[in-house]
Amino acid sequence: MKKITTRVAAIALPLLMMTLLFSCEKDDFGKRKKFKADFETFYRVSPTAPVPVVVNGTPFIGFAHFPGSGSGTATQMGNCQNHFNQLVYTNEPGGPPLGSVNAPVTDVLSYPVTGAPLPLIQAGDFTSLAVANARYHFPATVQGKIINSVIYDNRGNAVFTSALSSQTFPISETKIGFSGKGIILGGRGKFNGTHGEFDFTGYFNVVDPNDAEYHLDGWISN
Repeated sequence: MKKITTRVAAIALPLLMMTLLFSCEKDDFGKRKKFKADFETFYRVSPTAPVPVVVNGTPFIGFAHFPGSGSGTATQMGNCQNHFNQLVYTNEPGGPPLGSVNAPVTDVLSYPVTGAPLPLIQAGDFTSLAVANARYHFPATVQGKIINSVIYDNRGNAVFTSALSSQTFPISETKIGFSGKGIILGGRGKFNGTHGEFDFTGYFNVVDPNDAEYHLDGWISN
């Protein structure tokens, strides 16, 4: 009887451990919820003094910020708003844009209104960002990552995101597409303490700064 009991225990213990492991993995995965958002946006240009930018070990020159805003919808939020910011770089003074890196969305509030025509910043372009920042206190960074985009509703909820990679490609003579990957680094309200990952896509019109779109599709978890 002792040998049989020992043998049963030897078989049952690994099975129990596998069951517990599978259960934990299932529970962790089950906490993930789909997070998808779609926005119609505008962008503006805010020239800056040349600043060094290093991308994958290659030095470039940052020459202008491209902030923007938009409205749309997101899962778990419904109607919501989006604000974003990025620093565009080139390889030589006066050269064409080659790409962009993250810039804090909160920095947009300090960019000047020069009175010049579009695509430069116009008076009132980012009033909604100032109001939202006073309510949600958007961070410049989280865990060492620049928060270059925020999504929020009017019910006390906000999501903070940071782009990890991006690339651009031509769509037409006037439209430039972009895509990449990003991460969710917390938020406010029901998104406090959340994290997640997503893919993003969109486009901007080089001759019409009020014609742009931004879409993201991924997951979010507590």
